[in-house]
Amino acid sequence: HTAVREAAGLFDMTSFGKIRVEGRDALAFLQRLCANEMNVEPGRIVYTQMLNRRGGIESDLTVTRLSDTGFLLIVPGFTLQRDLAWLRRHLGDEFVVITDVTAAESVLCLMGPYARDVMQAVSPNDFSNEAHPFGAAKEIEIGMALARAHRVTYVGELGWEVYISADMAAHVFEVLHEAGQQIGAKLCGMHMMDTCRIEKGFRHFGHDITAEDHVLEAGLGFAVKLDKPAFIGRDAVLRKKETGL
Repeated sequence: HTAVREAAGLFDMTSFGKIRVEGRDALAFLQRLCANEMNVEPGRIVYTQMLNRRGGIESDLTVTRLSDTGFLLIVPGFTLQRDLAWLRRHLGDEFVVITDVTAAESVLCLMGPYARDVMQAVSPNDFSNEAHPFGAAKEIEIGMALARAHRVTYVGELGWEVYISADMAAHVFEVLHEAGQQIGAKLCGMHMMDTCRIEKGFRHFGHDITAEDHVLEAGLGFAVKLDKPAFIGRDAVLRKKETGL
């Protein structure tokens, strides 16, 4: 916990569920299912919820736009099957392919005030705030591997989630771990992440928020955009705004 607050911590989030949503109508489909604005530049990461018709939270996730027609949804490991079922149940006649790619990529998270120094030491890419701002995903070289670095945080500190093809995960772990030793980085676990995210007030699906909790009453109204195309749960959000929390 101290390492993540004062130096850097390295932890494994390979357990994330990873879902690719691709095809001509992928954007329209996700606009309908997600409460936040999905029409962003490729390389942007959007924090959003999928709501039910009561405005309750069915899923709490990030969506990374990979291309004009391709998106990557990152969901908690324990809700993967639930989220896949929700997506498939709501797929109408849109031209969209939904693929579970969870096993294809490992995820190593490097978080803490010195995370940038460690990343810079093992990669030729530019991790400055100008080149790689918060909420951006970029292809990088790291050690002898190619990876995708997502600048997001679930612990409230500077950091990256590094997505690596499963065959290169051990190598990238060794590279990051070795470089981290120079600045006192520590290997961390899930309880560290949990205490940090609780301090930061970040929600956790299944503990703080469920399908019974209205998105506005969960304090997540900032991730709901009412001026985008209609989405599931929009009417319930408008009703709640009128009647009050």
